Amino acid sequence: MLKIKKSSYWRALASLLGLALLVTASPVLAVLVPDLYVAEVLVTSRDDTQLTRGARAGLLQVLVRVSGSRTVENSPQVVAALQHPEEYFYQYSYESTDRSFQIGDAVVPARILRLTFEPSVVARLLREAGFSIWGSNRPSVLVWLAFSDPSGRRLLGEHDNSALLTALNTRARLRGLPLLYPLLDLEDAASLSSAEVWGAFLGEIGAASSRYNPDVVLSGRVQQDGSGQWSGFWSYRLDQNWREYSNTGFSEDDLMAGMMDQLADALAQRYALDASRGSVILQIDGIHSLADYAGLSHYLETLTPVLDSSVLEVDGEEVLFRLITEGQIQQLIEIIRLDEKMLLVNQGYDAEGQAQLVYRWLL
Repeated sequence: MLKIKKSSYWRALASLLGLALLVTASPVLAVLVPDLYVAEVLVTSRDDTQLTRGARAGLLQVLVRVSGSRTVENSPQVVAALQHPEEYFYQYSYESTDRSFQIGDAVVPARILRLTFEPSVVARLLREAGFSIWGSNRPSVLVWLAFSDPSGRRLLGEHDNSALLTALNTRARLRGLPLLYPLLDLEDAASLSSAEVWGAFLGEIGAASSRYNPDVVLSGRVQQDGSGQWSGFWSYRLDQNWREYSNTGFSEDDLMAGMMDQLADALAQRYALDASRGSVILQIDGIHSLADYAGLSHYLETLTPVLDSSVLEVDGEEVLFRLITEGQIQQLIEIIRLDEKMLLVNQGYDAEGQAQLVYRWLL
């Protein structure tokens, strides 16, 4: 039988200390992606018809990003929701652009319609339609991109003025993937060449990526043939395993959309949470102070799969929690691993058959 020893005392003191105890926390490895529920679409005017059309496109954009699935538009519940998009957003604004639409013989200036959708309402729609929820804490993706043109082969860096990178970044934002780029400084040049990226020398690519400590490594080679068609050959590393993907496109946008969709789909399958619920006992060792306890309690409350947490026992440097969660236990483990705040020591079941995870607090 589990017992409560000192939890009330610890909780009271932790509340008094508040967030001040959390300022020493280390930055997490995974990236907190902002504006998951904000959509931007191009419209021709500010009239109600354009607002409704833009809101439909924006809602679908958000549903794909939050669910991690491009199949949401096939759901009857989503199809019905798209007929009444005004029920899902609570704020919108317009912004001028230097772009335009060709409508017949007229050139019409384009505006950006920016809509902010209500997270709880969007999440409820996805749950009712049977889709998963992918939270804002997402794996970082380091990109090595080799490009070939008549002048030769080279690696593209973050500050390259390239339509390829613009297309890549745009699609990554639409899917909610945080991209990182190598510095391409002397240290990178000494450890990895454009020829090695082009040739998909995965061992060398992985070694050169270690200085950036990314969650995912994406390496690709891209070129355009004489007919104007683009082709790409890609390798991406997930959980130390490399996977390959190749695609073609008639534009940079088509090519990069194909790769980002492939990667986002693979990551969503791993990290997006389904609607199943369960409970797990979490034993955390290494709680040396009230600051540790406060930091741990706050961290568990921020985890996307955790619906509720309660302290079962505090005994010295060990704290026992019961978590009510969404999704599978393995997804909870993967999300915690991304943050690198706790180290998994053991996984099993207690005497009553309850799933139990044993962690060591690292902060």
